[in-house]
Amino acid sequence: MNIRTVVSAALFALLAAGCGSTTPPPTAVLVVNHAGRVSGCRALGTVSDDALDDLQKKAAKLGGNVALMTPQRTAKGGYFGLQDYMTADVYRCDAVPPAATPKS
Repeated sequence: MNIRTVVSAALFALLAAGCGSTTPPPTAVLVVNHAGRVSGCRALGTVSDDALDDLQKKAAKLGGNVALMTPQRTAKGGYFGLQDYMTADVYRCDAVPPAATPKS
């Protein structure tokens, strides 16, 4: 084997290892509207975006599994004018409480 083959194989291995991620998938982030759903959970930070799936991705990157939507929605300037965006507080909960079921 020559040095070029060894270096190429090493670079490929590093790139392949870098593709693996321990961040939970965005669909694993539960979006809730009631603060009682995050009682006893650890707060990690706040995220904001104009799209819900991107908001979940940001929450997952923080290590959260629950995003509590905050009541404010606001507009901020961008290249294409004002854009509406949403904000959520991100939490890590050991046990995510189920959604309340309506009583009959």
